[in-house]
Amino acid sequence: MKGLSAIMTKLDYISLSLIFFSVITIILGIVKIHTYPGKIAKARNHPQTQAIEVTSLLGLVVFPLWMLALVWAYSGAVIGVMYTKTDDESPAEPSKDTDKCPVDSDEKDVDQVENHTA
Repeated sequence: MKGLSAIMTKLDYISLSLIFFSVITIILGIVKIHTYPGKIAKARNHPQTQAIEVTSLLGLVVFPLWMLALVWAYSGAVIGVMYTKTDDESPAEPSKDTDKCPVDSDEKDVDQVENHTA
């Protein structure tokens, strides 16, 4: 052993280059996997593609965010928008027999209580 100033052998250079190559390959693979939710959102024409991309990259720091972005990209859900029922005939339309809208059972109960107290 010649000490700390020993000259590196050819085998040392090969070992060091393989270590660097492995580390770089692993880092690039992790980054590539973390960009998949954004690519999925683009392919599915999701309206919040950029938000999904940012969330998936934040998943590099906090892993559950990546899982959220993946589910979000596949679901097609738009965060911040309430969905409404899109049937042909809405249940809130007035019935054809009367001009009144249909009343929930809770509203009927309230009307009956008010009539009994008056």
